[in-house]
Amino acid sequence: MITNIKYINKSSNKDLPQVFITAENNISDFNSFSDGIAWRVLKNIGRDSISSFSFNDNYELRAGWHNGENMTKILSAQLGGQYAILQNETGIVLERTNDTVDQGIIELVNHIHVQDGVLAQLFNANKMILRKKIVGYQQSAVFKPSRKLYWGLASEIFESKGLSSESAVLSTKNFFELDLYGLSDVLVSLNGNPKDGYYFKTEYQT
Repeated sequence: MITNIKYINKSSNKDLPQVFITAENNISDFNSFSDGIAWRVLKNIGRDSISSFSFNDNYELRAGWHNGENMTKILSAQLGGQYAILQNETGIVLERTNDTVDQGIIELVNHIHVQDGVLAQLFNANKMILRKKIVGYQQSAVFKPSRKLYWGLASEIFESKGLSSESAVLSTKNFFELDLYGLSDVLVSLNGNPKDGYYFKTEYQT
C-alpha cells in the first residue's frame, strides 16, 4: 500500500530548523536517538508551502563492508525474508537465502570475514530508513519496520545520517507520531512560534 504524505508549514518561525522524519525498528534493543536515522529531511519549506512524498510497503536491502567503501547491489526485500551477504564464485554478493520464522521481519546474515563486520541498510521509497552499523561474522541485522513515522525538528541534519551524528542538533526530544496504517493520504502541519514552541498535527487523513 502506498501512502501519499503532504507536509505544510503553518508556523511563524523565520529561521526554522529542518523537519526530519525517522522510523522505528520494533526490536527490543533499538534506541530512536542513538540508532535512528533521518529518512526524510524537509528543508526551506516556507510558510504555507508544501512538500509531498510517499511511503510504501516495499523495502530494499543493501550491505557494505570496509567502512562502506564496498557495497552490494540493492535487493528488493520482503517481510519474512532472510538475506545473506556471502562470497560465491564471483565475489561478495547479497542473496535471499531463506524465510524467517517471524513474518514481520527482514533479516540480513553476515557470512563473510571482514574487518569491523558489515553494514546493513534498509530502504523505503529509495531512501535509507533503517540501518545497523556493525554486523559481525555469523551475526544478523534484524529489521522489523512498521507504518509509524516520527517527526521532529533539528539543525544541520542530513538524509540517511544518524540522529546522534555530530552535525545533527535535535530541537526536541518529543517526536510527533504518525501512524500510516490503513491510510492512503495524509496532511501534516507544523504550527507555533518561538515564544510558545512548535508542534505538529494531522490536518486530514483518508
